[in-house]
Amino acid sequence: MRFTIHFGLLGGALALANDKFEYLHQQTILQDTCLSGSILVDGACQLATYDTRLADPSTLAFRANISQISQTLDEARHAASQLADFPWTFWPECFSNEETTEPYCVFSDQKFAAGRGIFIATTKTFAYAMLEKLAFTKPEVLQDVNRYENPPFEQREFPGKGRGLVANKTLHRGDRIFGSTPILITDSDSYALSTSERLALLYRGVDTLPPHTQSAFWALLGHFNGDPVDDRINTNNFDVTIDGIPQQALFPEIAMLNHDCRPNAAYFWDEQMMTHYVHAIRDIHPGEEITITYIDNEKDRQTRMRRLEKNWGFNCSCSACTAHASLAAESDSRLYQITGLAKTLDDWTSTSSATPEIAELLISLYEQERLDASLATAYKYTAEVYSSFGKKWLAMKYARLSVELSMLDKGFRDSDVREMKKMSEAPEMTWSWKKRVGLQGKGCGCGHAH
Repeated sequence: MRFTIHFGLLGGALALANDKFEYLHQQTILQDTCLSGSILVDGACQLATYDTRLADPSTLAFRANISQISQTLDEARHAASQLADFPWTFWPECFSNEETTEPYCVFSDQKFAAGRGIFIATTKTFAYAMLEKLAFTKPEVLQDVNRYENPPFEQREFPGKGRGLVANKTLHRGDRIFGSTPILITDSDSYALSTSERLALLYRGVDTLPPHTQSAFWALLGHFNGDPVDDRINTNNFDVTIDGIPQQALFPEIAMLNHDCRPNAAYFWDEQMMTHYVHAIRDIHPGEEITITYIDNEKDRQTRMRRLEKNWGFNCSCSACTAHASLAAESDSRLYQITGLAKTLDDWTSTSSATPEIAELLISLYEQERLDASLATAYKYTAEVYSSFGKKWLAMKYARLSVELSMLDKGFRDSDVREMKKMSEAPEMTWSWKKRVGLQGKGCGCGHAH
């Protein structure tokens, strides 16, 4: 059912504020004829709240099957403008039912990220919590993101894959390729709404984006031949975590990157900056396609291919998945061994069998598998194991390597980055220092007893 935060026939509106609801008197809206911005469909007034020049024509049919929005965009904009310091450009539309603990609404800010705009389909609690992030409280921190005047890539069509991006200059490890804010964030718990209500929020959200951002949304491709808005979001979104809650975010530019199980770029989400970063994880040459992984690429080939087909609707054609069966089997064997070695190195009990030799083997296997981003974790394990045997300089060496790759794959603020920075400066001041010295039957892999 609709949770009415809108102008209605009673001549009033409930105003959504940060910490309370207020009552604002409004004039009655006459509905004897179709309102401005509405169209007549099958004898009934339906809101035409979108620019038909921007939308996919197929949405006309789908819009007839979604719940109706209570206000035109002009009315929603006017309502929002009546409340001082109201953080949203449009009055939120909301729906609720017996399955929801809070109404789910669409919150839109056209000024976000210097006019790129954003809409957030979630509850009031989560939406207002997002306003506390640096991206909203200090918008100047975003002055260096969403900058694509002279991008290091160009779009190209790939047979059997569709469009993708290729480097137009040499990119070295650590070079930034993207730094993008989302144009929309959706809460997976909104599926508690009826399909028609959930889609109504998504359509309204797209309609509230600035025209140039709407164009970027409609330029995206879908893979499931379903609702045009829902399909584009489900095909192109990324899982992110905000305040500990999984959300889905869409970045039109990054969505252009194709998948490879052995990618040359890595990405991470910076929650405070509300920004998704993509960096080269190894050297990328002009004309080479820039790729990321859509999945956990440390799984065996069968698992990877099954997940890609289920979630994105394609059969992976990367070199790791199309290799000869004998080579693929050997690759799977290395991946299984990686899992086992990592478990051994992460064992800090008194019976641990972890040694530097095991850590060095782990690095070798990751390199052989071309899992460049995952080397961040391998270097971390290696730094810790050398530290645990009191090998200061080797611990510092691998901590430095881990810091760099962890920043590119996990983010500048990640806990592994902080931990490895400390070890790179003073291993003897970290928790793992000489942790394994004196354990029965253990050595440091250096030819000396401890």
